[in-house]
Amino acid sequence: MARGDLQAARNVLARNVRRRRLAKGLTQEGLADAAKLRQAHISEIESSKSNVTLDALQRIALALDTRVAELLDDGKRG
Repeated sequence: MARGDLQAARNVLARNVRRRRLAKGLTQEGLADAAKLRQAHISEIESSKSNVTLDALQRIALALDTRVAELLDDGKRG
């Protein structure tokens, strides 16, 4: 991910949240309930439309039993 590429960061987050949510067998509503967020907010995050707060990101990570860093990991090394 290039420095300053905010849309790329949102895309990485969207992909990781969706992948982990599905792996846990959760619907968007189920994740929203677990994270104490609105389902619409989860939808906006997964469609790369939301500039998520750190608080919301931490809630999502806890609900998915992962770390914030894992949700932001683009999988590229080096």
